[in-house]
Amino acid sequence: MTKKVHITVTICFVLLLVFSSLPMQAAAQSKKVKKKQLETAKKLVAEGDTLYGQKNYQAAIGKYTQATELAPNYAFAYFSKGHAYYNLGQYDSALEALDESLKQGYTAIEVYKIRWETFFQKKNYDAALTDLQQILKINPSDPAFNFNVGKVYFAQGAYQNALDAYQKMSNLDPKNGDVHYFMALSYSALNKYTEQKAECTKAIDKGTKYRIECLVFIGQALQIEKKYDEAAQVFEKALIAKPNNREVFFKLAHIYRLLSQFDKAIATTKASLLAFPNDGDFFTILSLYYGLADQPGQSANYAQAAINVLPDKYAGYTNLCRAYNDLKQYNKAVLACNTALQLNPGDGESNFYLGRALAFQKKSEAAEYYKKAVDGLLRYTKDNPDNPDGFYLLGNSYFAVGQRAESIGAYKKTLELTPKFAKALYNLGYIHVLNSDKVSARQQFDQLQKIDAALAKKLLQEINK
Repeated sequence: MTKKVHITVTICFVLLLVFSSLPMQAAAQSKKVKKKQLETAKKLVAEGDTLYGQKNYQAAIGKYTQATELAPNYAFAYFSKGHAYYNLGQYDSALEALDESLKQGYTAIEVYKIRWETFFQKKNYDAALTDLQQILKINPSDPAFNFNVGKVYFAQGAYQNALDAYQKMSNLDPKNGDVHYFMALSYSALNKYTEQKAECTKAIDKGTKYRIECLVFIGQALQIEKKYDEAAQVFEKALIAKPNNREVFFKLAHIYRLLSQFDKAIATTKASLLAFPNDGDFFTILSLYYGLADQPGQSANYAQAAINVLPDKYAGYTNLCRAYNDLKQYNKAVLACNTALQLNPGDGESNFYLGRALAFQKKSEAAEYYKKAVDGLLRYTKDNPDNPDGFYLLGNSYFAVGQRAESIGAYKKTLELTPKFAKALYNLGYIHVLNSDKVSARQQFDQLQKIDAALAKKLLQEINK
């Protein structure tokens, strides 16, 4: 009996040992499986990294996804997947993966370094700033991320805040010329052109890669300061540095127009056609410059060239109308101006030239178009306060409707912007003659003598009548 009991106890003990070891074996087996899965996941991530390096981001994402399916807590795989999605421009998926990597314990600052850019691309600027500020809590003296704060503020339109961030970067990295360009960009947005010029000068002195852009900014500031000769020199440097720069061609030609050096404006614009032979905008502006230079035949030719390239834009027809008026081909002028007005109803310049064509034909409808010209040019000059041609045409239109005082004001504004514009000087002097103000008229004559002897002689004849 005792022996039987002993045997029973022994069997129970053995069974107890067997069953109690099963969870341990299962745990060990599970651990072994997980280890193997992690090793496989790491290999998949390595394969993904190779594809990533080859810029095959979609295939890389496939590998990273397989890795996370095997090892759902593999933070680095999610992080890598977020990077790849970012490079594909799939920002929502990138954010989802990056957020998961953070949740799984990936290094926060590394996540923020890519996540802020993802938010930035989605125009979620507040979230981008939050991530950048987290980075700067850890690395407050990092020049690049201080710059990025400025970049985000600039995108928000918070230009002063952007300037503060750029200045901090400049203090941290004083040899960096590029940041001064971005400071100039911010000053430009704030309409602080003196500061814009100063920062771009610093940028060039420090060897910025934005040299061309800074030359344009400096030239623009000099133009606003009415230092046209200096501006022309700067734009010429920019054109030498980058000969096929479309923007600089326009700006340099416009400076010559402001200097009333129409031959140079024409030469610069014609040179642009070597680089841009089918650019209708250059044909259009050439037509304007030839008109200002009293070469209506050439003006008509280039206006027609502009129309051929840009048949749906009104400016070519407007310039053609003006040229036909100067060529005394008034029926053709009427047709051209009517086409311009079909494309841009209410355009002040087109209405003025149409009024002139009808007036030369002695048609009473001219008065109606002159009134429309005043209304249209008032709108134009409000929107384009730095364009002297708008004020010159407004002066002509006011004169045509008998508003001499307003005409004088418009011509004076023209001459503030382009002091050597002979036609504006003559017209202003002529109105002073009509107003019996020969003292003021002679002042215009004195100015005109230095610029255009023929027009000065003509004005003197009116003064001496």
